[in-house]
Amino acid sequence: MAARPGVDNAAPAACHGLMPGHVDRARAARLMEAAGLDALLIASPESFRWATGAEPGVAMGWRRLGPAMAVVPADPARPVGAVVTDLFAGSAAAAGCDPLRVHAIWPEAISVRDLLPSEADAATLVAAATADRPTGFARPGTFDRGVALSLLRDLLAGMGLAGARIGAELSAVPAADHAVLLDAVAPSRLSDATALVDRLRAHKSAAEIALLRQAGAITEAALAAFVPLLREGATRAALGRAFLDLVREEATRRGTTASVTAWEYVGFGASPWSSPGGLARGDVVKVDVGAVVGGYTADLARTYTLGPAPVRATQVYDALRAAFEAGRKLFRPGTALRDIHAAAIRAVHAAGFPSYARGHFGHGLGASIWSEEWPYTAADSDVVLEPGMVMAFEAPWYIDGIGGFILEDMLLITEDGAETLAGASLPRTMQEL
Repeated sequence: MAARPGVDNAAPAACHGLMPGHVDRARAARLMEAAGLDALLIASPESFRWATGAEPGVAMGWRRLGPAMAVVPADPARPVGAVVTDLFAGSAAAAGCDPLRVHAIWPEAISVRDLLPSEADAATLVAAATADRPTGFARPGTFDRGVALSLLRDLLAGMGLAGARIGAELSAVPAADHAVLLDAVAPSRLSDATALVDRLRAHKSAAEIALLRQAGAITEAALAAFVPLLREGATRAALGRAFLDLVREEATRRGTTASVTAWEYVGFGASPWSSPGGLARGDVVKVDVGAVVGGYTADLARTYTLGPAPVRATQVYDALRAAFEAGRKLFRPGTALRDIHAAAIRAVHAAGFPSYARGHFGHGLGASIWSEEWPYTAADSDVVLEPGMVMAFEAPWYIDGIGGFILEDMLLITEDGAETLAGASLPRTMQEL
């Protein structure tokens, strides 16, 4: 690898082979052809991992353009190219990025493994491992955006895309970085392809579905184990910690090898947002939770009452359950999401609440910065369900003075319907505890 200022030349410079990422390249080719694009520029950390199968790296935590970027050619026979940081170059090389451009970030992290075994002392080994560094090499305080974007220009040229029509994930490009991105890719023509990337990511690969299936199963088991903890006097903080512990225990029991985290929105009482004090008889309890496996999140929710349900709570929940049942039976290939939204709204109105208005009744699931991902089951959606999409279908309502309510399952769209990935074993009634 030729020496470049600001680049740790001990890091891998290129790699070969097709990508093990999650992009459906044939589908991407069709969508890019329809949009008049030669390639996609991927800029967000979650989309970078999806496009390459590699880790975007810690420098992406600043949510600024530059640390990790991927270029997906329209031609499905050509591999995905990437710009990455030296600390995570090994992950990108192993994933098959080709070409690969590497720039330095702040940590001093090198490898002497190829020099071992050796009788040399540490200083000699380090000197040998860094012998190709250019004179005056220094690491930036975080990362050097100018160096990263110059490597992007070089990457495009190396992929034969100088002057090409590039669709960029502009939703992930801060306004402060937009002008310099335009300069970096010139004379290529840049347009916004955020919606196109969203459509591609909505169709999950087999590997993504496997992670979501694991996340759903862990979430459902953890929620079932969580219900007995909903006892009088329990605090919101303690319940939240308990659910996270149950997720970890369930993942361990299953021998899950991917990273596992979780999130929870547990609330109770007449003021569902604050959940003051301890759980008391007559309280409505909203449990909206998800395990996250390998970055992919589940989403599952149920509503309970401690002791007999208050009459008003039953009236509200019965309307939501009617909405859920009306919408759930429509989840199959060919159904427009706006039609599901309309069916759910009609059901709540027919149950005696004509003023009820909710913007969406669920969303896609995958590897996002939180639990919700495009597309949304909304009145203005133009999306039609297709096999391979994973959706959370929910019917929530938050009424300060009565309580918070939700019913939600996690669904995989199949060739002839929808498989429940989380929620199948849990009653849809508002259970009295």
